[in-house]
Amino acid sequence: MKKIVTRFILTFMVGLLAACRSLEAGSIENDVTEDQTVTIEDSAGNSVEVPLNPQKVAVYDNGQLDNLKSLGVGDRVILTASPNMPAHLSEFEEVDTAGSFFEIDLEVTNAMEPDLIIVAGRSSSAYEDLAAIAPTIDLSMDSQAYLDSIKGNLETLGTIFQLETKAEEIVEELESDLNHLVTEAQAPEKEALMLMFNEGSLSAYGPGSRFGLIYDAFGFTSVDEDIDVSNHGMEVSYEYVLAQNPDVLFLLDRTAAIGGEVTSKDFEQNAIIQETQSYKDRTIFYLTPSAWYLSEGGAEAFQIMMNEVNEALKN
Repeated sequence: MKKIVTRFILTFMVGLLAACRSLEAGSIENDVTEDQTVTIEDSAGNSVEVPLNPQKVAVYDNGQLDNLKSLGVGDRVILTASPNMPAHLSEFEEVDTAGSFFEIDLEVTNAMEPDLIIVAGRSSSAYEDLAAIAPTIDLSMDSQAYLDSIKGNLETLGTIFQLETKAEEIVEELESDLNHLVTEAQAPEKEALMLMFNEGSLSAYGPGSRFGLIYDAFGFTSVDEDIDVSNHGMEVSYEYVLAQNPDVLFLLDRTAAIGGEVTSKDFEQNAIIQETQSYKDRTIFYLTPSAWYLSEGGAEAFQIMMNEVNEALKN
C-alpha cells in the first residue's frame, strides 16, 4: 500500500513539473507569437492599430530609418525607398528598395508582407495605398517644432517596439545637447543666414521655414527677419548675401545631396562672396546634405546637425 501511495505521489509530482514547464514554455511562446496590437495616433492624426513589436517593417523615410537604428531595431527593416543611403545609414544599403520616396512600388511592398509600414514627408502621399496593404503610420516632421517632432516619433516607435525607456534616453540626450547649444548661440547674439545651393542658384531660409531650426531650435538670430517662408526657400542673389552680410553663413548643398553635377565647391571663389564678413572671418560653414536634406527627423541626423552648428560657435 505504501509503495502504491509513493508511486502515485511521484507520478503526480512529475506530471505537475511537466505541466509547469509546458505552461512556462507556452507563456514565453505567447510573448513572441501572440497577436498583440496597440492603437497609436501618428503625427498626421491617424488612429492606427499596429502590431506590437513588429518583426518586418517597411520604412519609407530616412529619418525614421535613423530612429529605428538609434532604438536598436534596424534589423527589422525589410524595405526602404532610398537607393542612395546617407553615410550614417550605410547599414541599410543592402536592404531591398521599393521604388522611391515619391513613387513607392506597391507590388514590391505587398509581396514582402510587412507587419508595419512607416511613411513620412516625401512618401506620405502614398499613405492610403500602403494602408490597404498593412498597418501604416505617418511620422512626418513639423519643421517649426523640430525636436518635439523627433521626441513624439521616438515615443511612438518606443511604444510600438516596447522600447519606451530607450526612446526616453535618446530624447534626454538630445535635449541636453540642444540646451547647451542654444545657450552658446544666444550668448554672442550672432546673426546668421541659412542658404541652400541648388544647381548654381541660392535660396534663403528664415525662422519658421523648412531649415528654420538654425534660428528656431539652435538659437541664432536671423540676419533678415523678412525672408519668405517657403519649402523651397526664398530665391536670392550673391548681392543679397553681401547686403545682409551675416556673422555666420550656413550653406546646404542640395545638388551634392541628390548627386547633381554642379556643386557649391566654388562658392567661396565668387568675388562678391569674398567681400562678405563671413568669408573674411572664415565663418562659412558647409552642412552635411545627407543629414540636413535627406534624413530630416532622425535622432542621429539631429546630433550631426548640432555638432556642425556647434563648430560655428567655436569661431
